[in-house]
Amino acid sequence: MEWQPEDRDAWVVDAEKWISQIKGVLQCKVDLAPDGEISGVHVVARSDREPRHIVRDVEGLLKARLGISVFYKKIGVVQVVEAEPAVTASNANLTASAAAGGATVTEADANTAGLTVPPPATDALETRDAILLAEELAPRLLCNGVGVLSTDNTLRAEVDLQAAGQEASGVSEGPNRSGGDLHLVASATLDAVENLVHEPLGLELVELRRERLGAGEILLVAVELVQGRRCEQLYGTCQPGPNMYQAVVYAVLDALNRRLEMMLFRAAEEAE
Repeated sequence: MEWQPEDRDAWVVDAEKWISQIKGVLQCKVDLAPDGEISGVHVVARSDREPRHIVRDVEGLLKARLGISVFYKKIGVVQVVEAEPAVTASNANLTASAAAGGATVTEADANTAGLTVPPPATDALETRDAILLAEELAPRLLCNGVGVLSTDNTLRAEVDLQAAGQEASGVSEGPNRSGGDLHLVASATLDAVENLVHEPLGLELVELRRERLGAGEILLVAVELVQGRRCEQLYGTCQPGPNMYQAVVYAVLDALNRRLEMMLFRAAEEAE
């Protein structure tokens, strides 16, 4: 069934109204591709909320109200701050004197003092200058260290990660069997990620394997992420180097980094 312009425009107008009701949102525009799919959502918002929170609200609203899943990279947020009018020392003194005496500053008083009194406020929306705030890139996960301790019967992997100025460790233990060390390193990486992220997550290693590709090898990893009612599989890769354990960590982070860009990391007091 082809999209009819009038039908398409109708739900777009509704979607833009719903999005504009999200806390902090001032304006919204939804762009559609020729096939009727959402190609972009452009949001203008105040600066009192994290952009990633607004993006997640938009994403969730479209899913709940319209049953449409929109990749978060298609949702752009521009934050604006209204510029405050400049206050000079003379203006401040005159206003303070009037307030102390219970008087009102008149235009004649202002002219005598060499000041300008702005016109009375009207019901019409006054146009004011705005300052655009560039959204900073979300912090990416970094590997500070990885190690594996082996005994006759068990293996223990520990991974140290860093993000947003915070550090966390993850641990995974298992039987001492051939090839088990790489899987334990991947599981310890997921454990460290869960210790860094503020939100409750369910991360599970689905598969880890080495494959021949061209003239070399590549590490492939599949991770299942469960967040609330959402469940998805994420995939990462890394070319093995001298340190195979570190390559495993990088493959797992490659799978997670983009999704975790929209999440908050623990504050310093929570990490302690």
